[in-house]
Amino acid sequence: MRVTQMIVDAVSEWTRPQYPEPRWPLRLYQVWRLSQHWEQAQAGDYSFAGEAAHLRALLRRLKIEGGYVVDIAAGDGISQSSTLEFFRSPHWSGLAVEMDSAKFAKLAFAYAGFDGVHLAKCAVTPENVVPLLQAHSVPLALTLLNLDIDSYDLFVLQQMLEAGFQPRVISMEINESIPPPVYFTVTYNPTHFWEYDRFFGCSAAAAATVVKPFGYALESIQYNNAMFVHQDVAADGIADQDVSTAYRVGYVERGDRKALFPWNADVEDALSMPRDQAVEFFRTLFAKYNGMYELR
Repeated sequence: MRVTQMIVDAVSEWTRPQYPEPRWPLRLYQVWRLSQHWEQAQAGDYSFAGEAAHLRALLRRLKIEGGYVVDIAAGDGISQSSTLEFFRSPHWSGLAVEMDSAKFAKLAFAYAGFDGVHLAKCAVTPENVVPLLQAHSVPLALTLLNLDIDSYDLFVLQQMLEAGFQPRVISMEINESIPPPVYFTVTYNPTHFWEYDRFFGCSAAAAATVVKPFGYALESIQYNNAMFVHQDVAADGIADQDVSTAYRVGYVERGDRKALFPWNADVEDALSMPRDQAVEFFRTLFAKYNGMYELR
């Protein structure tokens, strides 16, 4: 789809009147908000906890100055984005995917002037991720993958890897409240969407268990993101960390962790529990989701 038409469709969707006439004052206000959003897209790091800065430094260490980036669940393209800096650079091209209509409208407007950027408005599942990437001619050896769909992320990534996609660097959200060695993942259910609680994604241990056998080193954990580097580019200076060590350094021991994740206060005790006790703790916490996850 042409970018211009995507913007027209997206703005039309986002500015759809919710009130009776007169509707133009509301639309003008909403278009003004879009213009503010566009201006934000031109500069700044808006990632949640500095993930963008870490990725920038990591790619410099790997001597990667450009390439192809895929962001699955790109949101509005700015708020908490780890990939904005790459999409707006002339040295990068890529694909940004978002399912939410309001967020996609803002994404399309903000990214309209970024050359080489393709957009897709759809939900991403294990069933459609490979055809989606193929339809947009995403290279198998893409440079950077960012994944944050708050549900069955692990199964989406596994499908990509099994299909032969080998991102040089993977940044994937983990469920930071679940410590190693506990293995947890939401299983694929096409009718399930995140309900803004702690039932989402996968644990650090699950991510490492699935991703490492495909030739990846766990470079670090940055709060609620696991960073993996493919062995083809990790040979010099990138050590494969033990997941427990990476989690301790990258989450537990961070001085600002409690300020950044205040909603985890009531699961803090799980960080010091033996594995079996932690498994039962989270099994109780996720009681209403029985049958929708793997936990061990």
